[in-house]
Amino acid sequence: MEVDCNFAGNEGWGPEIDERLAWLRENEPIYWSEQSRMWIVTRYEDVEYVSKNQPLFTSGEGVRPGVPKIGLIDEAEPRHGKLRQLINRGFTPRMVQKLEGPFREIVTETIDLIAPLGECDFVSQVAVPIPLLLIAEMIGIEKADRDKFHQWSDSMMAAAGVDSTPEVTQRAGAAFMEYATYVTKVIEDRRANPRDDLVTILAGAKDEGMLTRFDARGGKRDRADWDARSDKELEIANDEITMLLVILLVAGNETTRNGISGGMELLIRHPEERKRLVEDPSLIPTAVEEMVRLVSPVRSFSRTVTEDTELGGKKLSKGDVVLLAYPSANTDPERYEDPERFDIERGAAHLGFGVGTHFCLGANLARMEMRVAFEELLRRLPDMEFSDGGPVLRPSPLVRTCAQMRVRYTPERSVA
Repeated sequence: MEVDCNFAGNEGWGPEIDERLAWLRENEPIYWSEQSRMWIVTRYEDVEYVSKNQPLFTSGEGVRPGVPKIGLIDEAEPRHGKLRQLINRGFTPRMVQKLEGPFREIVTETIDLIAPLGECDFVSQVAVPIPLLLIAEMIGIEKADRDKFHQWSDSMMAAAGVDSTPEVTQRAGAAFMEYATYVTKVIEDRRANPRDDLVTILAGAKDEGMLTRFDARGGKRDRADWDARSDKELEIANDEITMLLVILLVAGNETTRNGISGGMELLIRHPEERKRLVEDPSLIPTAVEEMVRLVSPVRSFSRTVTEDTELGGKKLSKGDVVLLAYPSANTDPERYEDPERFDIERGAAHLGFGVGTHFCLGANLARMEMRVAFEELLRRLPDMEFSDGGPVLRPSPLVRTCAQMRVRYTPERSVA
């Protein structure tokens, strides 16, 4: 196995990635990648240290190597803190609790569609629609437009790697503009008709001057496409509310869908643990934490060194980029006993939602979504198993991407 690879590109996160990261964690936990031109950080202790030390390892230069900044997750302090405090008003325990009822309805309706079939693609028919429909509910996407919402999300995510083709990048840009134009209309509606929701909060912040403009054109890779846009299109794209709603779409949809598909994969591979959850659903919340730890839906983020320093005995220079490998940190044997084992009562802290000032804003929402999804799935379809060889994964440096997972189960009989 070749240890070095392009860790910033999709191809570096293929089938060998777990073996590669495990070797690095054991032999060279702070590793300079010549192909990627950045440091790869693989131990829990080091990933946690970098994550908690924003003054020395800043997010302000971007969190995706070679990918333009998109706002919030790659803002430096103190602006990041101010934006976070604002957006957090849409993710308070009260707001999450308010969303649980509508989300349970979404899950119920989704299961209703597949329950009589006895077989389905768990990804496209379960894991994809349920978080997507909740975010559509939060943003205010009309039901008739939700298929387009799905297409926009997939097109933007397809361009997540630095090695995306020009065609993929162009489709992502077109999807972004369609989405941005759509949500601009939603924002204007909230100004005229305020609601108790996140978009109304953001619209109010914009009117108060807290949100300004954003340079959506990014780097050279896609600048020509943006330069061809009209002034009106650029104005919409550069609105910071638009960028925050793009982050909500991508971060809230892609990570949760892959957490759910990865969680079901773990349950299928460990029927004894699944049986315990079926018999005692009160264990589901701790099982969700273990799922997030082992699945690690977010694969990696980067930080930029702000001054010469040392990390794990290696000398890092100002301007160096460090890549935080979350799947490796979350299975570090120095942190966890028998780290690869799926233990629904482990109850250990993990880095699946990050840590420090950039801890995932939507963590409690994601926890609620996964808990409710598995409560309903295990209650109604408790015997799922692979029907076609298991999950099909697509390599990505950003999100663990499960493209397909065919499953079968005992069909649910309709009640006359």
